[in-house]
Amino acid sequence: MTWQTLDPHLRQVVNVRGDDARILQESLALVEGQAPQLIAEFYDRLFAEHPDVRPLFPDDDHMPGQRDKLLTAIIALVTHYDQPDTLQPALVAMGVRHVGYGARLEHYTAVGQVLLAALRVVAGPAWTPGYERVWRRAYDYAAGTMIAAGSGYALPGDAPPTT
Repeated sequence: MTWQTLDPHLRQVVNVRGDDARILQESLALVEGQAPQLIAEFYDRLFAEHPDVRPLFPDDDHMPGQRDKLLTAIIALVTHYDQPDTLQPALVAMGVRHVGYGARLEHYTAVGQVLLAALRVVAGPAWTPGYERVWRRAYDYAAGTMIAAGSGYALPGDAPPTT
């Protein structure tokens, strides 16, 4: 899958507003010095509000590395949001990997809700509805790309397709 072959709707999502990349960077700067708190807030909320995702993270010894991966992914989304040819291959690869982890469609929804809530809490009163809208678009683009990439792969425990 390449940017050119990606569903036109998903391409449109990333091009909705020319200022989105700038706004993402501006809003990420609000929490830049609080990255550990942001990631802790994210996982604390995710596991409390969506305990069904906890089994996807069975080994607590690997959580520090997972926290680093999440922070890296957030920074990459913001840094490369206006460069879909750079960003999209990483999202496609993550989407395929997440199928192997057992990620399901509803998990993407949960992660998006929790990410926005964590950003809102950590940014505090400086967080605006405009930031929320732009982050929702960015997350929808990232999650949509990952879901599309993984859609051709069977989830663990799924029955093979019948012909």
